[in-house]
Amino acid sequence: MARRKLTDVSHPDPRLTDEYWLEFGDDPQPPMRLKILYVTFGEVSRSGPGSFNVASVCDRLGITYPMVNHYFGSRDGLLAEGAFMVYERYVEQLWDTVLAAPRDPEERLKAWMMGQVSGTATMGGWGPILNYPLAAREVTAEIEQKFQKSMNRVFELNLSRLGALVKDVQLERVTDVDFTVDNYPRAELLADPHLISVMPTVSWSLFGMAEWVAGEHTPAQRIVEVHELEQVLFDNHFRTIVSVIKGKFDN
Repeated sequence: MARRKLTDVSHPDPRLTDEYWLEFGDDPQPPMRLKILYVTFGEVSRSGPGSFNVASVCDRLGITYPMVNHYFGSRDGLLAEGAFMVYERYVEQLWDTVLAAPRDPEERLKAWMMGQVSGTATMGGWGPILNYPLAAREVTAEIEQKFQKSMNRVFELNLSRLGALVKDVQLERVTDVDFTVDNYPRAELLADPHLISVMPTVSWSLFGMAEWVAGEHTPAQRIVEVHELEQVLFDNHFRTIVSVIKGKFDN
């Protein structure tokens, strides 16, 4: 393959237009390094880490494989940075969903719940990398070496925002939360006995529900009643979570 000119913004895949790149930011022609990451987002989401073929990314962009090594060191390096960026985007999009919800504490928490379901579904094949480290050990090693501290802070930001929503439901209020990755009340939230009591139930159950729905739980596939009752199950689960938060659990 002939070397691309730096001024060449065309690609063999005609879908990679200015509009496509604007889905990821405000630059209609981002640098090639970012283009590689953005195309990788979709490729891994559809195929998962095991079946991901970096050659497909190169072919769609019209670049050679050595460019991936130049920017990321290896295929695993590309996947590690991609996983971190996908998680960052997921956390911010989840909060955007909350901000777009009606200004009511339960509606905001429900928006979080449904946003986690849809966000996990969109994440697709990135899930095994982020949630099951043994599914891609080499990628996990890259994440631990290069991105673990930063990823921990994004995770704590996400949990802090959820903690604020839970507190609002408990106290029947709406708080304007402006937490960022550099500014969230970690110590204050850890010192709150009510949050320490209910957050495991809330966060673990929401995570489990999102994984179950987004992954189309294999043992439950093709059981018609499961899909027919899905919305009822969502609503019942949410009511249970609210009851737990308010200390008025009723089944």
